Amino acid sequence: MVIQNNLDLIIDWMKVLALLIVLILAACRPVQPQIIAVTEVVHLGEEQIIITRLVEIEPTPTATPLPPQKSQLPITLDLAFSDELSELDPQQASQKSSYDLIENLFVGLTNFNHDTEEIEPELAESWSVTADGLHWTFHLRDNIFWVKPSDPPPGIDELWDLEPIRPVTAHDVVHAFQRLCSRATGTSDTFVFFIVQGCEDVYGIDEPTEEDLDEIGVFATDDRTLEVTLNEPASNLLTLLSLPQIRPIPDELVTEHGSRWRDQAGDLASGWQTPENIITNGPYIPSATVFSEDGLLLHRNPLWPLPSSGNVDNINIAFQINEMDMFEEWQDKNLDVSTLPLDERESFLIQSPSKARLITDQTVFYLGFNFDSPVFREPEVRRAFSSAIDRQQLVDEMFEGRALPLRHLSPPGIFGAPPVGEVGIGYSPDSARLEMDRSSFRNCKLIPPITFLVSTADLSLLQAELVRKMWVQELECDEQLINLEQVDFGLLLLNTNPGNVDNRPDIWELAWPPVYPDAHNVLTDLLHCSDGKNRQKRTCSEVDRLLRQANLTPQLEERKELYRQAENLFFGGDGIAPVIPLYVRGNYTIVQSWLTYTPALSGGEQYNTYSIDEELKRLERSRSQ
Repeated sequence: MVIQNNLDLIIDWMKVLALLIVLILAACRPVQPQIIAVTEVVHLGEEQIIITRLVEIEPTPTATPLPPQKSQLPITLDLAFSDELSELDPQQASQKSSYDLIENLFVGLTNFNHDTEEIEPELAESWSVTADGLHWTFHLRDNIFWVKPSDPPPGIDELWDLEPIRPVTAHDVVHAFQRLCSRATGTSDTFVFFIVQGCEDVYGIDEPTEEDLDEIGVFATDDRTLEVTLNEPASNLLTLLSLPQIRPIPDELVTEHGSRWRDQAGDLASGWQTPENIITNGPYIPSATVFSEDGLLLHRNPLWPLPSSGNVDNINIAFQINEMDMFEEWQDKNLDVSTLPLDERESFLIQSPSKARLITDQTVFYLGFNFDSPVFREPEVRRAFSSAIDRQQLVDEMFEGRALPLRHLSPPGIFGAPPVGEVGIGYSPDSARLEMDRSSFRNCKLIPPITFLVSTADLSLLQAELVRKMWVQELECDEQLINLEQVDFGLLLLNTNPGNVDNRPDIWELAWPPVYPDAHNVLTDLLHCSDGKNRQKRTCSEVDRLLRQANLTPQLEERKELYRQAENLFFGGDGIAPVIPLYVRGNYTIVQSWLTYTPALSGGEQYNTYSIDEELKRLERSRSQ
């Protein structure tokens, strides 16, 4: 009996000790001694007693993992261009590949952030504008420099000491404007800068003198201060100043070498040699040794003072690679990005859809209304015809998905564009029938005949037939009353000109390609009742006042909100519906899994925003070998 009581007591103590052991172990850190429970069975005569003891033991040391180390090797972006080494003169470039290089080799007064679709300071660190909106003052950084092509010394993986030539100054920007406004330079889309005082006048002179050039309203009051005078208020100036065409270039070199300031030494016919004259000032600089008709190597500019969201140190670019060869190089992991050939598209999208990205351009395709038409004078009818169009079906049937449906006008990738799908009523058969019922016609079968004017392209006719079929299906329109007429493009523009009183159609197809990434170039330049094309012959209303106010508002966030309000007044549930936005077209780009970036839908690619997982890239390449 005594032994039994002792056993009960021992068991109770064992429970307490077990609880203490758990608490002690939980409180102990791995690097401290551990206490464990050791249980023994002791025989006392014929009885068994269970005894538990606490034993302290030394822990086995555990190696502390080291933090991940940044690769000691430079991170390289591998690209290929289908054309040859492009024009590097900002005032003479016109190809996408040229813009890609200029964007990375030359600084802009402002920068268009493709990720946020907003304007940021770059060479100009700040600016101000007078109350009348005509006089802008830009204050320039003093730490962006002209540098020659260079390569890091052997063994240098990070930044290296690079000798600058001199700072980029306001005088360089003045010289860029003078070249841009001179017609002989051949700058593309110079007309968008005619808002600058004197630019259009100089453009009209065959051989402008120094005195003529000095009349352009761009002046350097000192090395760091630039004054710009406009003909009219234009807050979109900040977007214009981000364009490749207005990047500053070295005044003294152009004066000394003329157009050969960016040429290479050696006989071009036998292959390009080391750059002789060119100097640059952007986030990357050209290699002094890898610079030929076959390829170009760019290095991160060690003197570039602005932060970069990407991690690319070098950019290796091969030239004159055809689409199929480029695709095969991508498959072999030798390129980070490639176009997707048409013949490979279907199978690739089935096998690797996550690696394909639809990159749209910014040309907006739309249908325009004649506001004098006996059919489309009423907004209810216009909204009904717009809501009855299934844009996704158009995209799928006409382009196999290589387009993005739109229900507002400003396309993605421009300042002031609302996110796709947030503004506008889009495809809604119920809304379409309700709007038609609210109109004076009450029923589409009662409308007068409609002339639907399209171009002679087969795709235009297919689109018109698909749209007409939707109107018949959703609104029960009489197909015989919707007459499709095909004319050449010149006659289409003539017949839809607002000054033309004869042969104006009721509705037509057109497209609008923005010249620069700003909603002003879409909403105002295309639709404003007096400041834009206004092919609809729409009378002025509140939305036109908002658009003018937007161009008088230098505060970027306020201007974005005004454009959003304008899109709602045009395409919202009670909108004017002056046109029917349809889609923007695009093509597929294929991207390796190790690369992250936001593509440039206008201007040039910004390689300093590209990020590469170097370890993953090395692993994937090793697997493919």
